[in-house]
Amino acid sequence: MQKLAEAVEKAKKNRKWRHEYMTLLMRDQENFEKGIEQGIEQGKIYGAVSVYREMGMTDYDISVKLQKKFRLSEKEAEEYL
Repeated sequence: MQKLAEAVEKAKKNRKWRHEYMTLLMRDQENFEKGIEQGIEQGKIYGAVSVYREMGMTDYDISVKLQKKFRLSEKEAEEYL
């Protein structure tokens, strides 16, 4: 246990290690935030698909709507269907 505590203290004092750690921490936070944004966007798209289906729209019409509303490619829109 003592060796671990000493290693932690040594690492804390190492400027290069601290810089790398903070860089990775910031990158991870950005990736986490991007993931949340993507999840929200996907939820909106799936919700739109659900509403369009309830309205009786065809898959083709839904695909066209998704492409316009969410700026998706034809392939991306098809994947949501």
